[in-house]
Amino acid sequence: MITNSDSNGRSSSDFSSQIRSILARLDELNRETAGYLKTLAFILHRVAKADKEISGDEIDRMEQILVEHASLSRPEAMLTVEIAKHCGEVSDCGCSYETSRQLRTSLDESTGRDIRRFLESVAEADGRVRRSERAQIRQIATELGLPS
Repeated sequence: MITNSDSNGRSSSDFSSQIRSILARLDELNRETAGYLKTLAFILHRVAKADKEISGDEIDRMEQILVEHASLSRPEAMLTVEIAKHCGEVSDCGCSYETSRQLRTSLDESTGRDIRRFLESVAEADGRVRRSERAQIRQIATELGLPS
């Protein structure tokens, strides 16, 4: 069997095993928690890409939110953010509103405040909050039924 190595000497099969292990841990989450994480990562991504570019600081902030708020490990958060980024790039076709609507039904006031704060912190992560990011935050807040 031929395996490739990265610059750190790890084989691609080691890397694949790590990804499979992370995916298995994410699969172990109950359906409600998994849905919440998917939606949270997706709406955070919507704010990050509102200005047509996602900075490394914004990615780091999204991962940090998932680690601190959702108790994911750093690798789990990294993979969750990457999945959200790719989903957001290839398949929005009205999915944004549907995703937000699903989250809206399970939000309590405290979680809604947290999510609003998370959205704002992603927009602020690169040091500049652009008009397009503010507009996306307002749109998501409206979809989630959050006060403005």
